[in-house]
Amino acid sequence: MTGVHDLGGSPGAGPIDKSQHETEDWERLADAVTIALDKKGIKTTDEHRRALESLDPKRYRELGYYERWIAATELLLVEKGILTREEIDQKAAELEERWR
Repeated sequence: MTGVHDLGGSPGAGPIDKSQHETEDWERLADAVTIALDKKGIKTTDEHRRALESLDPKRYRELGYYERWIAATELLLVEKGILTREEIDQKAAELEERWR
């Protein structure tokens, strides 16, 4: 059984858009957080993939590459009891206000 992330070879899927863009700061941060959580033993690559694959298919399609990473990381941190959804939302609101 394939999931929403398994697009390769799907009929009518068309070519993958490989166009490059300038990496934004928040994308670098998403990557750095993922690496740090791996190095600290808080999550594994397999856990991260499982979290990515468990995202709602509609939401998965709406999110960009690093947005999916963030959503999966949030899911894992909540599942493991490291942070609550409320703590994540509060911090995100604080950061959004600071970066305006």
